[in-house]
Amino acid sequence: MRRIIQALMAVVICLSPSHVLTQTAPTSAHTRVRETSAQQLKRDLDAMKQQMQQMQEKILKQEEVIQKLSSQPSPPPPPAAPAVTATGGEQFKRQVEEEILANIQPQLTAANKTFPSQFNPAIGFIIDTVGSSRQKQRANFEFRSGELGISANVDPFTRGYAIINGTPDGVEVEEAAIVTTALPYNLTFKGGRFFADFGRLSKFHDHDLPFVNRPVVLDTFVNGESQADGIEVSYLAPLSHYLTLTYGMYNKMGAENERVSNLVPRNFSEFTYMWRAATFLNLNDENSIDLGLNYAYTPKVKIDQGDNRQLADVDLTYRYIPLSQAAYRGLVWGTEFLVNHENRPVGGFPEVPSENPLNFKQRNALGLYSYLEARLTRRFYLGFLVDWAQDLDPGVKSTIDYTPYLTIWASEFQRIRLQYTRFEGPGNHENEFFLQWTVILGSHVHSFRDR
Repeated sequence: MRRIIQALMAVVICLSPSHVLTQTAPTSAHTRVRETSAQQLKRDLDAMKQQMQQMQEKILKQEEVIQKLSSQPSPPPPPAAPAVTATGGEQFKRQVEEEILANIQPQLTAANKTFPSQFNPAIGFIIDTVGSSRQKQRANFEFRSGELGISANVDPFTRGYAIINGTPDGVEVEEAAIVTTALPYNLTFKGGRFFADFGRLSKFHDHDLPFVNRPVVLDTFVNGESQADGIEVSYLAPLSHYLTLTYGMYNKMGAENERVSNLVPRNFSEFTYMWRAATFLNLNDENSIDLGLNYAYTPKVKIDQGDNRQLADVDLTYRYIPLSQAAYRGLVWGTEFLVNHENRPVGGFPEVPSENPLNFKQRNALGLYSYLEARLTRRFYLGFLVDWAQDLDPGVKSTIDYTPYLTIWASEFQRIRLQYTRFEGPGNHENEFFLQWTVILGSHVHSFRDR
């Protein structure tokens, strides 16, 4: 490198303006122009020589460092270890560089946030409308929700997201949570308001369901979506087989759960504690199974005479997706079985409070839903849902419904769904028809998902 630089300097000296100008003499009016150009060229060459001198000084300093490192005696290798080759030295250098980069990567990522657009969160808006016709409730056009989703990385260690939902009943913050992204030991911590990781479809928003309406068993046992205010910790087991373990602690679980209020402090015995184990079974390239085991426990529920409440859940989803169809065709079978155990009044709580004491009884209520969805083409999905649930209160009859439906994907951001439901509930037997139209504007953190 030193020889190359010296050769370049010799060429520059030979081409300097002093050598060029000694061979010519001013003979015309253009001489001043040429002299001005020559002066500019001389300045450029002087700047170039200065830069090359600086480069030569840097190279000399690097050579001195290399000589000092080379002069230091290296410890002899252990008897059983082979001699270090040039290839081994290069591999060692790469390992050191990778370790250094891994240590400073979070700081570099934070320092590189210089573009204004990197500080703008991803924003999306979902419009979900449903037209319905029921025998007893007649017909109605329902604006079900306008949902605003916001998500962004806070820094290299956390991200945040929020779901603000507007319905005919008002506007509420449906989710607003902070999630860690760089905890050690495969841990993830979440805090705020979010949908608890309980079961499969209970943590789906209404517009993300495979069908128009949430299954009755989830509305009855989980009380709608699994909304919860609290904390949640997930652990990805370091196994060759996928396994996640989740633990949560919440004020309550269920967006429509009226047993507990989020506004009232309570003892730790009145919190709800949740455990979940989830795994993925890859049968082959075209067949897979998602399996989850869930358990929620509230040690003390005041309205149930201070008794505890237990809710167990098993969810299973089977997928057949032929590789040759690019995931546009296939078959999905999903089912979920729930068991609820608590102390409940016979016949349920009266709508009008009474002074007469209620007769409470331990009650084990069962429920399940199961659906089969065939992906016929890229745009048309045909499915059938069966939904059955016992009432939580003793002495109340069960509910069952049968639902065929057809989903039409106009695009990945627009979906239309036709659905018929035969509903059989206590004091209510009717046919129901639905037309759902859902669209997405911009980005969204969860919508139109399959898992």
